[in-house]
Amino acid sequence: MPFNYDEVFNLYMLTQSFSASDLLKLITYEDYKRYVGIGESRDKTFEIMTEVSQKICSDGFKVTSIKEILNGEDKIFSLQKIEDDFALRKINDSVKRFYKVKQADRNLIVNQIIVLLQEAIPMSIIKLDLKKFYESIDRKWIINKLKEDALLSSSSIKILEDFLDSNEFSSFTGLPRGIGISATLSELYLRDFDRKVNRLNTVYYFARYVDDIILFTIDSPKTLIKKIEDNELLRKPLTFNKKKTRIFEINNYDNSNISNLSFEYLGYKFVFNDLCKKTGYEFKDKNITVSIAKKKVKKYKTRIVYSFLDYLKNNDFSLLEDRLKFLSGNYPIKKNPSEGTVLYAGLYYNYPFINDDDVLENLTSFLRKIINARNKSFGNKIASSLTQNEKGVLSKYDFLAGWKNRKLNSDFRPERVKIIKKCWYNG
Repeated sequence: MPFNYDEVFNLYMLTQSFSASDLLKLITYEDYKRYVGIGESRDKTFEIMTEVSQKICSDGFKVTSIKEILNGEDKIFSLQKIEDDFALRKINDSVKRFYKVKQADRNLIVNQIIVLLQEAIPMSIIKLDLKKFYESIDRKWIINKLKEDALLSSSSIKILEDFLDSNEFSSFTGLPRGIGISATLSELYLRDFDRKVNRLNTVYYFARYVDDIILFTIDSPKTLIKKIEDNELLRKPLTFNKKKTRIFEINNYDNSNISNLSFEYLGYKFVFNDLCKKTGYEFKDKNITVSIAKKKVKKYKTRIVYSFLDYLKNNDFSLLEDRLKFLSGNYPIKKNPSEGTVLYAGLYYNYPFINDDDVLENLTSFLRKIINARNKSFGNKIASSLTQNEKGVLSKYDFLAGWKNRKLNSDFRPERVKIIKKCWYNG
C-alpha cells in the first residue's frame, strides 16, 4: 500500500484541533470548582465545550481575559474566560506531546537524593537557584523555535504569539507566571542546559525542578560553577541567584569529629553528616533525617490559625472540623475525569519520604495548644467559643497519625474543597 501523505497530515492536524471532543480530554478536577456547569452532567459539559470550541475556532480569536495579580515582587497572571484557558491548555498539550516535554518527577528526585546522601563517599553538593526564572526566559526565542520547527499548527502559533505579545506582559521579556503553558515553554527553553550539565564528567547527579537545581560532584564546587558560567551552558538572559547558592562538602574522615549538615529542597529538609569512609575501613551507609522544610511547616501552622480565625467570624464548627481534617489527612483528586484517572494529595502524598516524627508531632501539638489555650486573647476567644465536646472532637486530629495511616477523606466534593481553602488564600 502506498504511503498516504494526506492521511498522515490530516491525522497530525487532528491532534491539534480545538474540537469539543479534544477539549473534553483536558478537563481537570479544578475545573469542577472553577467553571459553572462543568461536571453537572455529561450533556451539559459537552454543550459548554462545544461553545468554547466555536469561540476558539472563530476568525481572529485572541486570548484577551488576562488578569494581573500582584504577589510580593512577582506578578502572577490568570485567565478569566474559559475559552482563553482552554485555547492555551490545548496548545500546551500539543507542545508537550510534540516536543516530549515533561516536568521533573519531584518524588523521584527526592528519593534519589536520599540514596546519594546515605553514601559515605567524598563529594560536594551544590544547590543553585535561577534568578527571576520565568521573567528571564526569552519568549521571542521560543516563538522563533516553534516557527522554525513547524510542529505546531500555524493557528496555534498565532494564538500563542499574540498572547505573549499582550500589553500585560510589556514590562518584561519572559513568560507570565501563573499560566500553565509557561511551565512547559520554560522546560523547552532549559532542555539544552539540562543536557549539557548532565554530560559534564565531574557531575554524577544533576536535577532541576523548575528553577531549583541540585548537583552532586567530585569537582571543586566553585570550579564547576565557573565552568558552567564560562562555557555559557545557561542560555541568556538566565543567571544564577548568587545569594541562594549553597555548597556542602562531605570529606571528613575523622570518626570522632562528625559535623551535621542540612539543606532544604523541594519542600523537604535533609539532615546528614560529613563523614566519609576511610581506605579499607567498612561501616554502614549513613543515616539521614528527612523532614518537612521550615517554610512549609510555617504554612501548615498559618493555615491552622486562619481556620480558627475564620471560625470566630462564621461560627461554623463543621467547616472548622473539615479544614483540620483536610490539613491532617489526604484526599483523592482526579487528574483527568474523562479517563477516570485518580490521584491523591494531602499530607502523606505531599511528603511520602519523611522519617522525622517530631515535625508531625509538633504540628499536632501546635493545633492542640490553640484548642486549649487560655492565656492569650486569641486563646480566650477560642476557649469561649468551643464546648468541651467540640474541643474533644477537634483534638482527635493528629498529623502523625494522618501521615502514618495515610488517612483518606474521600467525602470532600470539589465545591466543599473550594470553601475549605477559601480562608487560606493569604496564608
